Amino acid sequence: MKITVSFENINNKKVFQILTKPNIPTKKIVIMSHGFRSTSIGPARSFVNFERLLIKEDFAVLRFDQPCGGNSEGNYINSSFNEWVKTTAYFAKKYLELGYNVVLLGQSMGATTTMIVAGQKNLKNRISCIILWVPDAKSNVNVEPDKTYEENEQKYKGKFWIEAKKADFFGALDNYPGGIHLVYGEKDKYISQALRTQTVNKVRSKNQPCMILPGQGHSSWKYDAAQKVYVEEIKFLQKYF
Repeated sequence: MKITVSFENINNKKVFQILTKPNIPTKKIVIMSHGFRSTSIGPARSFVNFERLLIKEDFAVLRFDQPCGGNSEGNYINSSFNEWVKTTAYFAKKYLELGYNVVLLGQSMGATTTMIVAGQKNLKNRISCIILWVPDAKSNVNVEPDKTYEENEQKYKGKFWIEAKKADFFGALDNYPGGIHLVYGEKDKYISQALRTQTVNKVRSKNQPCMILPGQGHSSWKYDAAQKVYVEEIKFLQKYF
């Protein structure tokens, strides 16, 4: 495989990215979007581990750090969900224009971002399928936009969550016509049971598959559980390629 590590100037910020291609180039790619306070490796290196399996299936993989996070330019306290959406959409459009069949994968708020991007008018009919790991609709968030909050030694503004709420996750889900594979942990402490149930019911109403992982939480799933997810994702992607 071939690995290219670089920065790309997007919306006036240098965004860190890692592009991995199989030895025999193909025109199919999975673009991975990480969650809040996370990076391009994903929780417990899940993006890296899944990438290795995707390469064997002849997929290219793009992992990147959202602006103000990881190795990308900016301070985390200035993180913006709207900027996350613009950045993810930028990469989706870039690879579509290069002739790739694009799959979007996101974890947690990266999955929320993925859903918003896939539901955009100019993209919703061009993304054949998406993978959502523990998306958070944030429809009942209650924060002050200009107030500074802190979680696990990371400061951020409440506006991030306000922007996510206004983005309308469920509206994007309703609009998106492609394939969806949804995964939740049974014991997710960050996303309410009501929101999880609402998301699962909407995805199933579209006749799309959902996985509920027994005993697992929001992220850093146990090894065997994660492996089962990867296997099911490969089966899911094979339906579209």
